[in-house]
Amino acid sequence: MENRFRLGAMLAQVAPLRHSPAGIPVLEVVLTHESWQHENGARYLAKFTLPAKIIGTDATAWQHRQGTRVRVGGFLVQSGRNNPRPMLHIQDIQEDKVE
Repeated sequence: MENRFRLGAMLAQVAPLRHSPAGIPVLEVVLTHESWQHENGARYLAKFTLPAKIIGTDATAWQHRQGTRVRVGGFLVQSGRNNPRPMLHIQDIQEDKVE
């Protein structure tokens, strides 16, 4: 099965950088997205927030970038053992340069 997710969003919240027990940088963020979509012949405003996590060297690079528009790619997982809400594990992140 495929589990690949791509999104344009804003880094709405950026938690303080932490490190895993193995010493790997981990950055937890909240992404916000808002766009107009077409569904069943009508325009639809799609708005949502999505918790996400950046692990490794990108975590260090993005720790002070709250408010930045980004394009991200990664995969979805369950937020926790008892929390079925999805969380995005970001594998690709780049600033979205909007003109």
